[in-house]
Amino acid sequence: MMKPSPSRTRALGRPAPSSAVWLSLVALFLVACSAPAQHEPASQSSTPERLHVIVLHTNDVHGQVLPRRATWIRADEPPMVGGIPRVAAYVNAIREEARREQAALFVVDAGDWFQGTPEGQIEKGLPMLRVMAEVGYDAMAVGNHELDHGVSHFASMLDEVDLPAVCSNVVNPATGQRIGWAAPWRIVEREGLRVAFVGLLATETPEITHPDARALEFVDPSVAFAAARRQLEEHDVDWVVPLTHIGLRADEALARAHPDVELVIGGHSHTYLKEGRQVGQTMICQVGSKASAVGRVDLWFDRSTGTVEELTVRTVDLDTPVPDTWRNPQVEHLCDSLVAESERRMNVVVGTLEVALRRGGGTRSSTAGNLVADVCRERTGADVALMNRGGIRRDVPAGPVTRRDVFELLPFDNHLVTVTMAGAELDSILRRAVEDDSHSGVEVSGLVIEYEHAGDIPRYAGAVIGGSPLEPRRSYSVTVNSFMAQGGDDYLTPETGSKRVEDPIFMRDALEEELVKKGTVTAKSEQRYRLVERGASR
Repeated sequence: MMKPSPSRTRALGRPAPSSAVWLSLVALFLVACSAPAQHEPASQSSTPERLHVIVLHTNDVHGQVLPRRATWIRADEPPMVGGIPRVAAYVNAIREEARREQAALFVVDAGDWFQGTPEGQIEKGLPMLRVMAEVGYDAMAVGNHELDHGVSHFASMLDEVDLPAVCSNVVNPATGQRIGWAAPWRIVEREGLRVAFVGLLATETPEITHPDARALEFVDPSVAFAAARRQLEEHDVDWVVPLTHIGLRADEALARAHPDVELVIGGHSHTYLKEGRQVGQTMICQVGSKASAVGRVDLWFDRSTGTVEELTVRTVDLDTPVPDTWRNPQVEHLCDSLVAESERRMNVVVGTLEVALRRGGGTRSSTAGNLVADVCRERTGADVALMNRGGIRRDVPAGPVTRRDVFELLPFDNHLVTVTMAGAELDSILRRAVEDDSHSGVEVSGLVIEYEHAGDIPRYAGAVIGGSPLEPRRSYSVTVNSFMAQGGDDYLTPETGSKRVEDPIFMRDALEEELVKKGTVTAKSEQRYRLVERGASR
């Protein structure tokens, strides 16, 4: 069922033995599961204090109950990859392996559980949480998208579904205490080993989720983790592992701040770390997104010294069907129910794309971004439209387009807001879009952004609207989505501009209307970021 990547092995305290050998897919016991042959150091039998530990991890599942076409693996006839039922089956297979070999197995997730698919959005995520609960995770970091429908809604879901949610760096400023709807850590004991998984959530969360998250304080992860470690000294814990939803860069900063930490399990940046990322003595693990793979960490823990002596990292791609032996019937039943409910609306063809929709980044426009921004501007008649790239969640191939495709392209419940603002305000937003790399940038319609290079770093040089340079004192009408209008991604604030006009239509519904109306739609491939010579006058 699963195809492992090559692994990376790191020895702590002694040279690593030879590389792990994986069983054949036709092996008699773990057929189709690609479970690794046990990597037992020669001294294992004579040193019973050494315990084999397996950590399985996922991140950024985003409601992916169904397999999806892996066009990134093969463009023609792409394989179907992933889905929570395949995750659950792999977990079941490794549970049996761990039981046979008396290894300690821990199963964790690094956040963003439901937002992103029609199935994940049913009842604002509640049924998807029930699916995740049935997989049998030991600890689950809270992600920023868990708060998309409001903090109180998420708290109510945790009251209803018993999930091992962890988050240690979010504080109620009024009381100075950690939030009460998720534990700061979970201590899990297996084979006599007590491991604390400490949850950490991205500090930019107030900018990228429901506005009521701004009433909370998000503490620097390195500071919060240090505090958690001090408090855990009183809990007879053998090993402490950060379980983070802060992104790869922040994980690297965490590793530099805590160089003695052996392992960080992360999420948020959707980074596919095939063999992990090593920073000093710390191994950082993350496995992309959308339940396409499961990360596996094998390590050997010396009970007598309290140290990790060897650590091996690999990913297991979920690119073959689930064998009957390891299926999780309850997970599959819940997923089937979600799919049946969503398919009634979602598998309807609403139009045709003449060219594929691809996402972009940096100072490159994209066909997906151009089309979305153009549809928004044409609907409202604004001078300019801006679209945060983080809101465009997938590529769509050319050809027939279903309502599901449109939903997965624009899964968030954002409507259109047209803001009248001074050119100077718009100029400031565009400068941040070019120069601030803490977010994914913007796609535009109705203007061209000019930039220059200072070494390898792009610098904003101005903008052209309707063939003329942007005028700081002139007023412009600018259409954005409601997430951006509320301050999301930190481009606007709720106070930006002198006038706001709300259009309650969801962005995905506006795009669907365009497809239905025109039948066939061609996304423009033109570049709306233009490099100019440094110091050149327009």
